[in-house]
Amino acid sequence: MITGGANGIGAATVRRFVTEGAQVLIADRDLEAAQALASELGAAVSAMACDVRFEDQVQAVAKAAYDRWAHVDILVNNAGSELNRSYDETTVEEWDRVQDTDLKGPWLMCKHLVPKMVERGSGSVINIASLNGLVGFPLSTAYGGAKGGLVVFTRDMAIELAATGVRINCVCPGVIETGMMERWTDLMPDKQEAKRMLTSVMPIGRMGTAEEVAGAILFFASDDSSLCQGAVLAVDGGFTAQ
Repeated sequence: MITGGANGIGAATVRRFVTEGAQVLIADRDLEAAQALASELGAAVSAMACDVRFEDQVQAVAKAAYDRWAHVDILVNNAGSELNRSYDETTVEEWDRVQDTDLKGPWLMCKHLVPKMVERGSGSVINIASLNGLVGFPLSTAYGGAKGGLVVFTRDMAIELAATGVRINCVCPGVIETGMMERWTDLMPDKQEAKRMLTSVMPIGRMGTAEEVAGAILFFASDDSSLCQGAVLAVDGGFTAQ
C-alpha cells in the first residue's frame, strides 16, 4: 500500500516496487492520475481514491487491501501536503490541512493496517517525512512541525512494535525534483533563481531525484533492513552532515 502514489516520490516508489515483483495498491486523492499509472504498469497495480485525512476513507482502502490480499507486507505513508507560509499568516484551515495530511494520515493508516501485520508477526512501515522534519527552515512551521512530528511518531511506534515482528522506519528526503518542489518555486519571484538557491544548499551540488528516494524506501521494505527499527534516514545529499 502506497499513499500518495500517483505522483512524485510515490509514483517512483510504485514503479520500483513493481520491478521488484510487488503487487501495489495506490491510495491517492488524485484517482485519475493513480488509475493512469496503474493502467500503465499493468495488473500488479491497482488504485483507489483516498484522502488520508478522513478515517472512513482510510478504513475503506484498508478493507479493500485485506479483501484482495491475504496480508499486506508493506505500507508506505507518502501522502503529503506542503505549505510555504509564515507562522502568523498561516490560517487555521491551512494548519489543519497540513497536520491532518502529513501526521494524522500516517497514524490513521497505521491504525487500520498495522494490527493485522502484528497478528501475522511480519510487516514493514515506511513513513516519508522530510529534511524539514530534522532542521528548521523559515516559512515552514506547519509543514516542518508535521514532518518533525512524523519522525518522532515513527520512533514511538517503533518501540511499541519492537517485539511484534513489524518494523517501522522513516525516510527524510532533502531537495528533490518533484511536483512539490515545482509548486514551491512557482511561488518565488524568480523561479529559476529559487532553483539555483535550492541546488546551492546541497553539498553534492544538485537536487535529488524521486528514484533515488524510492531506492531508500525499498531498502526499508526489504529484509536487508531487518535490524532497522525506528531508524530515520536522511536522503539529502549531505545537507544534514554540515
